[in-house]
Amino acid sequence: MTESHDQRSFLLESWLEFHDIIAAHPEVRRLLFDPVTGLPTTPLLFPRIESLLEERGEISLLCLNVVKYSKIEEIYGWEIFDGVMREAASALERITGMELRDSDIVAELMISGNAFVVLLSPPRTTDNMDDDSLERLARRVEDRVREDLAAVLDPAVYPKFGCYVGHTIARSDDRVRLERLVHQALERALADSDSREACDATVRMQRLEEIIASESIRTLVHPIYRLSDLGIIGYEALSRGPADSEFERPDKLFKVAYDADLVLKLERICRKRAFETARDLPKGRLLFINIEPEAVADPELRDIMFTTLLSDAALSPSDVVLEITERTAITDFCSFRATLEYLRTLGFRVAVDDGGAGYGSLQCLAEVHPEWLKIDISLVRDIDTDEVRRSLVASMVTFADRVGVKLIAEGIERAEQLTVLRALGVEFGQGFLFCTPQEPFPADEDVTPAL
Repeated sequence: MTESHDQRSFLLESWLEFHDIIAAHPEVRRLLFDPVTGLPTTPLLFPRIESLLEERGEISLLCLNVVKYSKIEEIYGWEIFDGVMREAASALERITGMELRDSDIVAELMISGNAFVVLLSPPRTTDNMDDDSLERLARRVEDRVREDLAAVLDPAVYPKFGCYVGHTIARSDDRVRLERLVHQALERALADSDSREACDATVRMQRLEEIIASESIRTLVHPIYRLSDLGIIGYEALSRGPADSEFERPDKLFKVAYDADLVLKLERICRKRAFETARDLPKGRLLFINIEPEAVADPELRDIMFTTLLSDAALSPSDVVLEITERTAITDFCSFRATLEYLRTLGFRVAVDDGGAGYGSLQCLAEVHPEWLKIDISLVRDIDTDEVRRSLVASMVTFADRVGVKLIAEGIERAEQLTVLRALGVEFGQGFLFCTPQEPFPADEDVTPAL
């Protein structure tokens, strides 16, 4: 069954008229097209929906829902979230002609929202779309969009959210207004995506609980070098989940832990494994241990002086640098700072991770007064070719000199980056240029390159 010539002419004429209206009244475009992605919003789908309902008696919809998006805005600000939505729109565009057909229509649910709608064209071989086929299509679209986003987004940003594709079929009903029928269909599709998220979260939480119960956490170490002569001054302890699992990467491990309210339990095991590893820490080297902001107030961390963890590892608190990560925003700096000051009185030193990334990092720096500051990989990545990045790092060097903070450049991968960092006066660094994370503890000659 196909559209009649009269129907196609009507739709074409309607769109041409609408195009003329938009050209004459730009304010209309602002109301109906999303300014971030440029996509139309749901009201612009109504003529096509009405036509399909009259012709076929039903429509099929997909709804791609970007969940946990508030985490991105909370940590990185709205501009980064806008970038995520632009990339999600681009991902849908890239799969048009493959998973999606050229005749499928992609729109945003609403202006500056966090969900996309796909109005599917009719099936080619049957009069109507069946639920099983729609489910399989939704999963293919979901998988492809996730793959695309993982490939193009900053690895620090991608784990902060998820995207789930829900689906529904809406059937014509003369008793229900078109607008209400569409609204109800979108609600069902969103509810379907929410149920997928909830199911996913339950399964992941169960897996994480098993990892915590069995303490299946490994510790790798990554050397930190003095850039002038590539002497090793310490090691960062890196926690990893079970090998070849979705929890091997720490970003996924801690994302699920935050969602499941298991951060403190996970932190305690990571910390325990790091200190067990530190029994073989070479004398005179520092041990950098990542600490989630939420875990700073953990009583077990405060009482670590009175446990056997440090003594068994032959460490004193002055050998340990607590590296505050920015995986989540700090909401109460007053109590956070007070807790850190207590840890300092015990002898621990403090580092702030991700310096220069995320709107919260500067406030964290001002409130915490760390002894160490890590320059985020996003500033180091193109420092040899980007004048703005060089200027930002140069200003950080000046700041560090004034306040007595030691700088560590993260993510050094090329000799050209090392040359620029040395010239700018950055004293310490780490990265794959020197070596990848190692089983503890490598011999110096195995991890010191000849550069």
